[in-house]
Amino acid sequence: MLKFIKMHGIGNDYIFIDNIKNKNKHNFAKLSKKLCDRHFFVGADGIIVLEKSNTCDVKMQIYNSDGSKAKVCGNATRCVAFYVYKKCNKKNITIESANKILKAKILKVKNNKAFVEVNMGNCVYKGNLKINIGGKNASCNIASIGNKHCVIFVDNYDFNIDEIGKKINKLEQFKNGVNVEFVKVQKNNIIKVKVYERGSGETLACGSGACASCYVCYYLKKINKNMPIIVNLDGGKLYIKIKKNNLIMSGECEFVYKGEINWL
Repeated sequence: MLKFIKMHGIGNDYIFIDNIKNKNKHNFAKLSKKLCDRHFFVGADGIIVLEKSNTCDVKMQIYNSDGSKAKVCGNATRCVAFYVYKKCNKKNITIESANKILKAKILKVKNNKAFVEVNMGNCVYKGNLKINIGGKNASCNIASIGNKHCVIFVDNYDFNIDEIGKKINKLEQFKNGVNVEFVKVQKNNIIKVKVYERGSGETLACGSGACASCYVCYYLKKINKNMPIIVNLDGGKLYIKIKKNNLIMSGECEFVYKGEINWL
């Protein structure tokens, strides 16, 4: 029998499996493809497996809905922090995620919702890249915050996000795929971001994508780094601060329900 919890960070939803005691011996990559199916199973953008960490409060393993692994996920990190808070009543939490140690802080809790801050660490601008999508040239900006992002500035969203994102992921420049953010810069340090996530497709939000988008905007002097940045995503808002190249992200997360599966 597999116990799980469904949580989301502004619509970026995940199935969380507590494997801290190492009792679950499933092939999690294969399991993610099955559990994340929105028509025939639970449905989610991916699964998060919680494990024991030797250096932090908890370790998180991230699997996309297609079974591939991801290195970092900002929305899931806030959910993990809330989960640890619920279990341990601890407001300052450290989370091991692939090649990063993320520090989270619980700022506000109301019932099954929390407002959580996470230091996502450094972001690195990797330069501008010219790409061709279906015969049309486009300019994208590459940034890494533990995972790679392709940030494209747009004036409007009169195109199919999922379709264009898939085409970009198949380009030879991105042999291992890439997270794609379509960014519209608005007034008063506000940006609008629509997301195509490698391994999951179009999603309502992406925390690392929001951070990468903000950093690219900062690097190209499209925003004021001395002011908080508001990121509007389809699932809600994230708030980003840039401090010495560290990206401090805050936003809501929520427990949806818990369940168990006895057929797999």
